[in-house]
Amino acid sequence: MRDCDVLIVGAGPAGCATAMLAARSGLSTVVLDRPRPAQMWAGESLPPGMGNLVRSVFGADILSESDHRCAVGTRSVWGSTALVETDFLANPLGEGWILDRARFDAAARKAVLAQGADIVQVRHIGPLTQGLSAWHLDLGDGASLRTRFLVDASGRSRILLRRLSIRRIAADRQIAILSVYPDDGDGYCGTTVEAVAEGWWYTTPLPCGRRVLAYVTDTDLWQHGTRNWHALLRQTHHVGRCAGRRALSAWPNAYPAGTAQAEHLAGENWLAVGDAAMSFDPLSSQGLASAVLMGAKAGDAIARPNRDAAFEAWAEDYRMLFAEHADLRTYYAGLERRWPDSAFWPRRQETGNQARALRGMSRAIISRTSEQLSSASSASSTSLVCDFPSTRESASSAMARSSAIGSR
Repeated sequence: MRDCDVLIVGAGPAGCATAMLAARSGLSTVVLDRPRPAQMWAGESLPPGMGNLVRSVFGADILSESDHRCAVGTRSVWGSTALVETDFLANPLGEGWILDRARFDAAARKAVLAQGADIVQVRHIGPLTQGLSAWHLDLGDGASLRTRFLVDASGRSRILLRRLSIRRIAADRQIAILSVYPDDGDGYCGTTVEAVAEGWWYTTPLPCGRRVLAYVTDTDLWQHGTRNWHALLRQTHHVGRCAGRRALSAWPNAYPAGTAQAEHLAGENWLAVGDAAMSFDPLSSQGLASAVLMGAKAGDAIARPNRDAAFEAWAEDYRMLFAEHADLRTYYAGLERRWPDSAFWPRRQETGNQARALRGMSRAIISRTSEQLSSASSASSTSLVCDFPSTRESASSAMARSSAIGSR
C-alpha cells in the first residue's frame, strides 16, 4: 500500500491545479489519471484576463501560440437578428485564448510532474473506506492507496462523491448537441453565438484546423422536438454561414451542459473541485477558468496550517462564483424576448425566480459544507504565498467583460 498526503482523482485542469499548489507546499501528492474518452468537449476557451491566472498556476509555458490561438473577440446574435462583435483588443484585461484542450491538459500534467507530484495511470477505482486517520482507496489487482486528504476532480462523473453518497443538485437539464469537423468557416478567430427559439448555437475555430459547432438546448425540448440538427442549423441567421458548408454533413453527439452543484463541496479530509463541485452553463465561458482558479485555491487551502479558515474562505468564493453565474445567466436570458411561445427562454427568465433559486441553493450548500468541515492534522504542512488573482477580481472581471456574448 502506498501512502501520500493528498490524493487527487482526476488529472484535468482542476485536479492538476490542485496538485500544483499542494505539491508546491511540500505535500506528497498523487494524481490518479484514468483513460480519457476518444471525444472530449471541444472549443474550450479562456476569456481575457484568465491567461495570467493559468500561467501563475502552471507556469509561462502552459499557453503558446504554437499550440493554441489568440481569440480576437466574440460575435453574438442575441435579442435581434444583428451580428454584433465585441473586440478583445479594446479589453483592458488583455487577450483571450482558444485552446487545444488535449495539448493544454498534457502541458498541465507535465507541469504537475515537474512540481514533484506523481501521476498514476489507473483503469479501475474501487471501494473507498475511511479509517481513523486516513482514506483507503482500492485500485484493483491488489493495488491501493492511503492518504490523509482526498480530492474529487473527476468531473461530472463524480467518482468519489458518488462513493460518499453526495448528491448532485441540478438547476436544469441542458445539453449540447455538438460536432467537430474540418474547418471551412468564415475565418473569424473567436466564438460566435446565436440565440434561437429553443436554445442557442455556438461555433469556434480550433487550433488544430478543425471547428466545433454546438446547439445548446434542454433535454426534453430536444427529445420531443424535431431532433434534426441540420434543419435547425439552416434556420439560423448567421451561425450556419459562419460555421461553413461542412457543418451540413457533420455528425453531432450529445453532451451534458447543465448548471449543477454538489450537495456538499467538502467534508472531513475531503473536498471536490471542477465539475465535480460545480458545473456552469457554457454561455458564461467560465468553466475552465473557474476549475483552474478554484483548484489552485483548494490546493493552497489544504496546505494551510489553519485549514478550517482556509476552507471556509474557499467555500465562500465558490458561492460567489455560482451567484455571479446565476446573475449573468438570468441577465442574458432576459435580453431574449423574440419567442413568447418558447419553452427554453421563459425557464431562464422566470429566474429572477431562477437566479434567486440558484443563489439560495448555493447558500444552503455552503452552509452545509461549513458545518461538515473539520480540521485535519497538518503539522508537516507549510503556508505558501499564491500569486494568482483573487476570486472576486477574476470572476467579476471575466464574466462582466468577456462572456460568450460579450458587451451589449
